[in-house]
Amino acid sequence: MSIYMCYNCGCYNPRYDMGNSDNITEETFEHLSAHWKKPLQKTKLTVFQMLQDNKTNDSYLKEMFEKAAKAWGQSVDDAKKHTYQLLKNELKK
Repeated sequence: MSIYMCYNCGCYNPRYDMGNSDNITEETFEHLSAHWKKPLQKTKLTVFQMLQDNKTNDSYLKEMFEKAAKAWGQSVDDAKKHTYQLLKNELKK
């Protein structure tokens, strides 16, 4: 079960993109899972670990954070920081 928030803004609704499909939602992670050919939970854990190690060089992931930051009017570092924290909370459950 996921926590109820989108990942880069904290609106508490994992499926609501705040009117911009570039915000990071459950659907974003589902697309990333399909792209990486990994289960959803494994994808989230991988992103969490990449953020923790500051190794977000994957082009798909880099683009995801750039688009989300622009969509929400935040820095890429802020989008990463919020996503990291929310994944940390979600994955510890």
